[in-house]
Amino acid sequence: MAVWRGLGLVVLVLLGIAIALLRGIDAWRKEAVIAELHLPPAFTLARDFDFGRYRLSWRGQGGVVHPQGRPDKVLWAIEGGFLAAGTGQVVSAPLEPGRMPRDRRERLCREQSLESFERLGGRLQLKGFLRCSDGSLSRYLVVLEDDGERGLTLTVNLEKPELNRLYLTWRREEGEQVFGLGEPSGAYDLSGRRVSVPATGHGRRAATSQGIYVTSRLRAFHSQSDAYQLFDLRDPRRVGLEVHAGRLMAHIYKGDSLEELRAHWASVLEAVSTPRTPK
Repeated sequence: MAVWRGLGLVVLVLLGIAIALLRGIDAWRKEAVIAELHLPPAFTLARDFDFGRYRLSWRGQGGVVHPQGRPDKVLWAIEGGFLAAGTGQVVSAPLEPGRMPRDRRERLCREQSLESFERLGGRLQLKGFLRCSDGSLSRYLVVLEDDGERGLTLTVNLEKPELNRLYLTWRREEGEQVFGLGEPSGAYDLSGRRVSVPATGHGRRAATSQGIYVTSRLRAFHSQSDAYQLFDLRDPRRVGLEVHAGRLMAHIYKGDSLEELRAHWASVLEAVSTPRTPK
């Protein structure tokens, strides 16, 4: 009897350890990936970079993008590390629509260096390296481009093709609410949630309202990635975007009202969804 009690106790201890490990793995899988930014001494000083109609006002550990002459009309803001990467593998697909796939993070690259700003007419290129947990390095390129009076085009590219996870973060203003045009709860603030955007296949992203988010500060972010994405809105100070690919293209616009932003995106979606008539 004592032997069986001893075996039972061992089984319970092992079961407890297994549950704790699984919970730890799940918590790590859901942990926000935020980069640590390393800068050369010259970049710790305030400076401005103009490109097209817009300006990046860099303030040492971050900056804001706004139209020239309108610093109050912020389109995009970063603070500290804003780009990380990694490798991962989907372990199991979701069994129900709206559920997130079970993803296994295999390697993270969250030491970000920023080496240069390069202006090319209406484009501003941010270049640097990402250092991974195994010591390897990968170049990255972030491009901000004048996209007309409404806003910007944002492009992110990772040099190494084996990096199939991209993590982009940007700053939220205090009390800023986020609404998803493609979500069933599009009329409600999504803050505090992790919101998934399923993969759509090549060429279909531009014709769907999923991946379009507007905020109470009258900004809109439209990701055009065809890969699976996850918007992390749990932190009131920042937005996190996880993309299961090594490249991202997005549009960032600013309006004078939520109705204006919604109407703009409705016209964009209608334009790209309407088949062209051959001449």
